[in-house]
Amino acid sequence: VYNEVLLAAKMLDSWREALILLIPKEDSDLRFIQNYRPISLLNIDYKIFATIIANRLKGILNQYIHIDQNGFLPNRQIRNNLRIVLNVLEYYEAHLEKQIALVFLDAQKAFDNLNWQFLIQQIYNMNLGSKFENRVVTIDTSQKANIIINGECTKSIKIEKGVRQGCPVSPLLFILSLETLLT
Repeated sequence: VYNEVLLAAKMLDSWREALILLIPKEDSDLRFIQNYRPISLLNIDYKIFATIIANRLKGILNQYIHIDQNGFLPNRQIRNNLRIVLNVLEYYEAHLEKQIALVFLDAQKAFDNLNWQFLIQQIYNMNLGSKFENRVVTIDTSQKANIIINGECTKSIKIEKGVRQGCPVSPLLFILSLETLLT
């Protein structure tokens, strides 16, 4: 089934569907929607497929992703970035005649706001292959979800942007989209 999905670029409808569960953030005012984290509960067959794709992708992404991106990839750790910041601070502390400015960005709702056309263009520009490009187009651009609120399920809604919280491929798609900022 999985090879058929890759070759034909046709996905089962159930793979495009998700139940979104809203998880409250710790120590936050739960009257406001931004204080909930949406997690997509996905079909287990899809998650197995997505894990296979993610593992294959992790095997090649190190050659495409800038060395300063340290999240979500094998043999890279986010603490490497902390060490770089500390090294820079120590250097400028020893060279007071030089000036420095550090900028830290927090991409709020980053997974939720990822633009599909931009992502597809990134994948195309990186020459990751038509199979992977077709997989992203087929699944990620035709999502539907029901939201669970107070134990009740809403009607199905069409998702028009973003990658799914809870999908093994989503973090990798996110770092692919960030690559434009580093090159």
